[in-house]
Amino acid sequence: MRRGLLIIGLLLSVLSVSAQEVLMPLKHQRGAQRKSAEPLLLPFFDDFSDTTLSFAQWNLGGANVNQGYAPLPPTIGMVTLDAFDADGMLYPTATSQLFGGDTVTSCPIRLDSIFSPYPRSLTSGDSVYLSFFYLPGGGYGNMWERLGDIPEEVDSLILEFYAPNTRTWHYVWSVAGCEADSLFAHTNSYWQFVGLLIDDTAFLQKGFQFRFRNYCSLDNVTKKGILSNADQWNIDYVVLNVDRHRGDSTSRDLAFVNPATSLLRDFQAMPAKQYVDSEMKDSLSLTITNLFAEELASNYGFRIVDEAGVSVHDYVGGYENVPVYWRGNQYQASQPHARPVLNYAFPQGMQAPTYYTVEHGVKEGVRGDAYSQNDTIRFTQVFDNYYAYDDGTPENGYGITSTSSRVRLACQFRLNVEDTLTAVRLYFNRTLNDENGDIRFLITVWDDAGGRPGNIIYQDSERRRPLFRGLNQYVQYNLEEPLVCSGTIYIGLEQTSADYINLGFDRNNDASSHVFFLTSASWQTSILRGALMLRPYFGQQALVSLDRPDDSNTKVYAESGHIVVNTDQMGMVCVYDMLGREVYKSALKQAGTSLHTPSLPQGVYLVKVGKQAAKKVIVL
Repeated sequence: MRRGLLIIGLLLSVLSVSAQEVLMPLKHQRGAQRKSAEPLLLPFFDDFSDTTLSFAQWNLGGANVNQGYAPLPPTIGMVTLDAFDADGMLYPTATSQLFGGDTVTSCPIRLDSIFSPYPRSLTSGDSVYLSFFYLPGGGYGNMWERLGDIPEEVDSLILEFYAPNTRTWHYVWSVAGCEADSLFAHTNSYWQFVGLLIDDTAFLQKGFQFRFRNYCSLDNVTKKGILSNADQWNIDYVVLNVDRHRGDSTSRDLAFVNPATSLLRDFQAMPAKQYVDSEMKDSLSLTITNLFAEELASNYGFRIVDEAGVSVHDYVGGYENVPVYWRGNQYQASQPHARPVLNYAFPQGMQAPTYYTVEHGVKEGVRGDAYSQNDTIRFTQVFDNYYAYDDGTPENGYGITSTSSRVRLACQFRLNVEDTLTAVRLYFNRTLNDENGDIRFLITVWDDAGGRPGNIIYQDSERRRPLFRGLNQYVQYNLEEPLVCSGTIYIGLEQTSADYINLGFDRNNDASSHVFFLTSASWQTSILRGALMLRPYFGQQALVSLDRPDDSNTKVYAESGHIVVNTDQMGMVCVYDMLGREVYKSALKQAGTSLHTPSLPQGVYLVKVGKQAAKKVIVL
């Protein structure tokens, strides 16, 4: 077993000699390249904070653009290479021996000429440099807080250049698998900067490309359900331009580093019926960086917008100086920007579903910074008919290794008013040969016994098994009989075997104090930072699919990369990706009209028209 997982196991052995919590790597949303008829012009830049930009500049080749697979990137967003293909499956060649993983290829680029501030040809004397940052998977710091999987020494990340005239790829750089902590010991930085001079005329041509590739290997383990994604590499802040130098790592760039978070104290989403004012946070936490060589003044604020596009709350943080990140890895520490007070509560008595958009913005106060796409982050606050501790995107897979034949796993939920539990949605990671698909379990609900699961108040009569739909798509398991609940309850699984079930695990939101497991005499609280991808649904409406028909004449469908809405209703049309982020919003001001969204990347979207139920649409 890999070193990171072994350390977790040793720590947990203090708690129980018969059971261990184990995390395995998982996957993120994928996408395909948006084709461009003409080569791209310099400068080339992508910090993966804007997915649309990434689709326009890359063929992602199975890799994924995400905001949470590694801690504290240079700016928000990164691209991650791993052992899963674009469909979320292990590559067919995956074995304990070395095999090829993802390939991230730039679109063709004009490296023969530049056209600003005036047209001219490029030569070997123009100091053309490609730079980027990388971080091996597995994160750093405490083992119980780490993200992803550490690439072993036989694994590697490789960079290659394409020579258009000979139509050949050439190796130019690589790094062997290692831990981020070992890199920090040598460079005093976790994310590693690489700058490469391009002075060979074979590459200074129209149609130049560059690509990252990774090589992976699987562990030699026999435990059923464990072999899954592995050996991640994270890449960020890719810059290709003229008149640079090898250590050219600074930019006049103020940016967010971490994604926007929920305004609720415990949950990413919750039932509208259950919401009360006490669910709100008192303050927020933002990570803002200054990648310039000098201290810069920034202006920060956030606003909360309702479904009609009306701002219901505005926060103005004013101007504050942001320290230089490179001087001791510093971020903005000023309270009005880094920890703004939240003097707002959503209204009680909302109808389900209700959505709010929380938008944060930071701007450089004098000249304006170089890259605006990383200056805004958004979070969609959902009040519907379900609870979610997780953000809908897994970074690992969770399971219990045990000698016991029956493993119990429970997640705590506190209801503010009585409600009826009707379904549970789960996300299971796909493993090698879908081995965990044969594991059997019973959905189980316990009452409360002093802050831990107590007596069973519901359990399936028939065994279930993990089912798989698609990338980041949950599977709904309806209860055999609705269960009226109140107060604190615990919802989870009782496995009928000791195999590793590999349940999705979100590492960016910590609900460990609400996660419990039992293999012998007593329940134990999880020590692993993260949230299980387990969402309980309430009410009869939850028994009906998201794409259920409604009483209106609304039709929503995908066509040539766009989403089309035909409806006899008026109101807001909101489109959300599977991370809950709002990607499009427009008002329907006249009944009987047709609306076409802009071109969207491939993926699954939820489309909400007015107060109607959200509809699921797949853009191919």
